[in-house]
Formats: sequence, structure tokens, C-alpha cells
Amino acid sequence: MIERGITMESRRAEKSKITANWIMRMRECLSDSDQQRYLSDALLSAGITEGDLAERRNIQQQQLDRALQLVLRKVPDISLRMFSRAELSDLGVMGYAAINSDTVGRAMRFLYQYHELTSDRYVDTMTIEGDFARVSPLPRMAHMHDFRNIAEDSLAGNWRTLGLLIGDSLDPTKASVNFDFQAPDYEATFYEVFNCPVNFNADRNELIFPAAWLQRPIASGNQTMADVCTAMCERLLGAGEASRSTQQVVRRLLLSRPGRRMYRLEEAAAELNLSTAQLRKRLYRAGTSYKKLVLEIRMALARHYLEDTNLAIQEIAYLLDYSQAAPFSRAFKSYYGQSPELAREATLHGGAKM
Repeated sequence: MIERGITMESRRAEKSKITANWIMRMRECLSDSDQQRYLSDALLSAGITEGDLAERRNIQQQQLDRALQLVLRKVPDISLRMFSRAELSDLGVMGYAAINSDTVGRAMRFLYQYHELTSDRYVDTMTIEGDFARVSPLPRMAHMHDFRNIAEDSLAGNWRTLGLLIGDSLDPTKASVNFDFQAPDYEATFYEVFNCPVNFNADRNELIFPAAWLQRPIASGNQTMADVCTAMCERLLGAGEASRSTQQVVRRLLLSRPGRRMYRLEEAAAELNLSTAQLRKRLYRAGTSYKKLVLEIRMALARHYLEDTNLAIQEIAYLLDYSQAAPFSRAFKSYYGQSPELAREATLHGGAKM
């Protein structure tokens, strides 16, 4: 149920409240004194005081990112455990808008539209293929190195959201979740959090469930309240996706490409309802080009595949739409200053990630 007295906040204040809620969820999951100490040390390192946490103010998402990375070193399954306890009310006004939506699909699309309020690391995308819906996370460029944790955050969060919106009638046997990395040491936590089939070493990170679930009504739906909360979110962030820069939109398009094939410039322009000249001009004004953005995405994905999967160099080249391994290796070395083989070797021997 929506809280009484919900008032209009600034974007920074709303983000701070949501960030504080995530930290409190993290704290709930740390059972023993050593784990609690890890979190206290992490919060101190991130510059988060107990006073600010208690009042849910002056906390930035970057500080949460810093604290989370430190806790993950000691408690690697903390993200999965956090989301198993999450409530939609943790998301502030956008959570209330979702709770009061008329259908599951409308609630989830609303959450994706205003995801920036809850995380600065990634965005979620949902596609419908035949009888199934597929949800996948798309990391923002500054967090492309953190694919595994982002996948855990996103898919655990989406699974929890479906459970909260649908309730006891959700049939977990009709859904599945895929991760593109090998099963980690804390594999058991995945099966606890996702009471549906879990697959590792898959082609991509995605949650798959019947598209018919999106049409299910939400018992608590109240369209008037949903409209009020939507208006508040629009005042906080604008109209959502329309406010994103051309660079952001192109990066998202490239990351969500079907199969292995990269969109060509003309195809990307058509997907964005622009002419080729319009897209080229907008990117030029932003100080970049389509070719540069394609290279950015390819190299970020290459880094992920080398560090977090066992794929062969030839397979990685294929996934990134290179005809052969040699041109991929040359591009990688030019971009990072070392060959893909050396980069993987450094990771395997415990060296710092690129």
C-alpha cells in the first residue's frame, strides 16, 4: 500500500532514499558479526555515515557501487540475497507507480523507463519473441567491466518483481534464467533465489517467462494513483527514454542487437527512425561517430568474454561480428595495448582486470 503523505522530492533526494533502502536490505542479509563489520568498513570507505543512512539523505549511487564492490569481495552472493528480500516500496515513488499499475506488463515497462532512479550501472530491456518475454540487462559504459554482478542484480530483481506483482499464482516451472558465465562457488544461492530452472554458460544473460504473464491484472492496481506517481517520476527525470542522449540510445541498440551481428549505420538509423545523415550528424555534434561507438561496444564485450567466460578467442571474435580471429586480435591489441591471449592469461593468474 502507498504511504501517506508522499510528497514531491528532488531527483537527488529520491535517488538517495532508494540507495539507502538498498543498503538496509544489504544489512539485513549479513547474518554474522564479521559480515556486518565488512559492511561497516565498506560504508566508511564509501563515505556513507550512519546518520545519512538513518535519514536516507546525501547518499549517491556511486557510493553504493563502491560499498557493494567491497562487500562482494567477502560475501560474493550478497547481490542475489539482497534482491530476495526486496520490496517494490524500496523503489520509492516509481515502486508505488508499479504497484498501482493495472497490469504486470505496464508495471514492468514503467520500472524500465525510470530505471535511472534505482541504479546508475545498467538498464533493463524486454523483448517479446513468440509466446515468451525475455528480459536482459544492458550495462552502462562506465560499468561494462561488471557484467556478472549486473546480470545477478538485474535478473534477481526482475524475478523478485514478477513474484511480487503476480503473487502465489506465479508458476516457476514455466520460467527460466540464463547466465553467460560458468557456475560460481556460490551456485547454491542461485537455486535458492530463483525457484525456476537456472542455466549457466548460456549465450546471454536473460530471464525468460510466458508473455501472457504481462497481461495479468495487479490486484492492488489504482490507475489514479499510478497516474499521480507517473507524473512525479516525469518531473524527476523527464519523459524517460526520450530524454537520453543519442550516444546512450545507440549504445543500448548495439548491446541489444539480435544474434551476433552488429547493426550497420544504415540499419541503426532505421531502428531509431532517423536518416543516416541525421544519425551521423547527431553523433558528430556529440563528439563521436558510429564507428567509434561500435568499437567501444565490441571491446567492452570482448573484455567481458575474456575475463568471465571460457570462450575461445575464435568464438569471441565470431560473437563480436568479426569474420576471423586475426582482425579481432589486432583491434583488441590496438585498443587495450595487449593481445587477447595475454589479457586472459593475466586474469587467470590473478592479475588486475583491465
